[in-house]
Amino acid sequence: MRRKVIKGLGFAATGLALGSGISAAAPRRDVKASATAVPDAAPWRPSATHGHVEVTWSVDTSQKLVALTFDDGPMPKWTPMVLDVLDAERVKATFFMVGERLVRNARLVHGRMDRHEAGNHTWGHADLAQLSHQDVCRQIHRAHAAIATITGREPLHLRPPYGRLGGATLSAAGQLGYDITIWSIKMLEKTYRHDPPRLVDYIVENTTPGTIVLAHDTGEPDRLVALRNLVPMIRGLRAEGFEFVTVSELMAASAPLVTRPITP
Repeated sequence: MRRKVIKGLGFAATGLALGSGISAAAPRRDVKASATAVPDAAPWRPSATHGHVEVTWSVDTSQKLVALTFDDGPMPKWTPMVLDVLDAERVKATFFMVGERLVRNARLVHGRMDRHEAGNHTWGHADLAQLSHQDVCRQIHRAHAAIATITGREPLHLRPPYGRLGGATLSAAGQLGYDITIWSIKMLEKTYRHDPPRLVDYIVENTTPGTIVLAHDTGEPDRLVALRNLVPMIRGLRAEGFEFVTVSELMAASAPLVTRPITP
């Protein structure tokens, strides 16, 4: 199946079902937090009732739909350039925004997000796997407020920086009512920085119905090889019959999950 979802993940009332050994305590300062660590001091009792977290990296659908996503902005130069291309090509996309950058650069997206969707990429692009439950909640909640205020729409999807799901990321997402969206294919800018046509071919040839594509609208200079070749990628995918949709639209087109009985 092309819909890849981790559902439930042992969450009970938005917390990991590990008994009462979950808390919002910060990790010990003398031990580096593990990518799979969970808070482990006092009982943790969530205030929300979001009973599970879904982690989606692609969607099971027979329709030739693809979601183009951009992380880490908005930032000057690159974000306007991406929006210009998307406007010219009449393409929808989802921007996973860093709250602090959005506040500083709100003018870059004013009046330009009507066809697009904004997702939550935390307040300061922190590695959530290394933070306490409380600090993860603060990162998500502060970005949520900024995105809702500036774009006029509340974000529905969380993408943790670096795609890391460890630590308190899942418990905080559950408490705040978020599901998590990562990706199924990403731009390989470093691999193809000197061969842009091959990058275009890589994306076009490896996109299938329900794919979520990861790009960035800020960062290292080599990422420009992808942004400067968005037009041939878009046109190449359209020539293959693909339609560009937001992440929420892609989720809405998902086929129902089929539950298979367990054979003893």
